[in-house]
Amino acid sequence: MTLTAREIEVVRIIVQAYIEHAAPVGSRYVAKQSTLKLSAASMRNIMADLTEKGYLHQPYTSAGRVPTDKAFRFYVDTVLSPALLPENTQQDIKEALGQAGLEFSNILEHASKLISAQSSQVGVAVAPKRSMIRLKRIDLVLVRTGLVMAIAIFNGGVVHNKLLPVEPKVTADDLVKYANYLNEKFQDRTIEEIKKDILQEMEQAENRFNALYAKALSLARDAFANNNDREVFLDGTLNVLDHLEGKDVSSMRDLLEFLEHRSSLLELVDKLASNEGLIVTFGTEFYGPELGQWGLISSPYQVQGQKLGVVGTIGPIHMDYSRLMPMVDTIAKMLSDLLESRFA
Repeated sequence: MTLTAREIEVVRIIVQAYIEHAAPVGSRYVAKQSTLKLSAASMRNIMADLTEKGYLHQPYTSAGRVPTDKAFRFYVDTVLSPALLPENTQQDIKEALGQAGLEFSNILEHASKLISAQSSQVGVAVAPKRSMIRLKRIDLVLVRTGLVMAIAIFNGGVVHNKLLPVEPKVTADDLVKYANYLNEKFQDRTIEEIKKDILQEMEQAENRFNALYAKALSLARDAFANNNDREVFLDGTLNVLDHLEGKDVSSMRDLLEFLEHRSSLLELVDKLASNEGLIVTFGTEFYGPELGQWGLISSPYQVQGQKLGVVGTIGPIHMDYSRLMPMVDTIAKMLSDLLESRFA
């Protein structure tokens, strides 16, 4: 429904008041904060109309109004002008990310902790699907007779190690030849693409009686088997206790259950991964009414134009979007820059 200028003003005041106080907002407060110069009675009429349109909710008779997720969606998409992140905060974030070390997993874990610390909410960092990221190189290292370590390095610095049994007669020199062949054949390909080609390549190698190629491809097949595990880093889950009152215990439990079942979170992240940038999603939109009091601010990180994963924060629906949206967006962009500089 199209809102009038008066209704937009009332939605703005009520949402901002609810973000600040997390309590129902009365008509007198709206009248005092508004530039419309209307009486409290007139404001009650406007608020009643907004309630009928689904933007406000009255928790009980004679109480003020509470904004619904529809009002928050309108506020975020239409009314809100996010504040610029102060330069000193940006510098603090950059320095903190720079201390994360070189391991990709450590960097993401650090990012989730940083987001949680900056937001006082749940920090989320999700690793990419290994099947969809591109191979930079593969190294094969002889651990001992009959045992090889396959080390696959992907764009963004993702490293996957796997121990593989081999024939006792395989030497370190053989492994160098295998790795050179595999890198020439599959460099800059995704695991998904590599898997499709391996069987065909193995058949061709066997037809040419090329034992070296066949053994190399066999090792690659085993190295990339079951390679779809994804890491999800969460920090600050107990912060939800600081934002909800005792009457909302069931809502808190629903959120913790959602976070515990990583498949639901990953399904959500996959839906968000196609977005070009920052996005705000509400619980009713990505899960259902059980998470109606929660929201997610997320933004993708990438290397060389390839989206790798998502970082974000989960908090109460009345979180401070004007501050947290630029914070999440800044961390995602700085994470992309860091990965680009170190691993591209």
